[in-house]
Amino acid sequence: MKYCSPVILLFCISSLAVALDYQTPSQINANGSPIQLSLGHANPLVTDWSGDGIKDLLVGQYTGGKIRYYINNGSNATPVFGDFAYLQADGSDISVTSG
Repeated sequence: MKYCSPVILLFCISSLAVALDYQTPSQINANGSPIQLSLGHANPLVTDWSGDGIKDLLVGQYTGGKIRYYINNGSNATPVFGDFAYLQADGSDISVTSG
């Protein structure tokens, strides 16, 4: 056990020495305006949801626990998002409750 603690300490110190590389935050537009949610934090996910090889945008919203789906009408390099639709299952909006 005496040899485990210094090894763990060395690992933690070396992990802290790695510089984090965050990009500058930016607004994502839909229909030429920044995407705005009514309340809470967004949880965006960029993925090819439609299966066409172009990455779309999914945004979880706090209000109602719904998930917005923005189809990408542009390209992966230059995305263009229009109106959103809520993700649905069996014809009803998907909703995730908290608590």
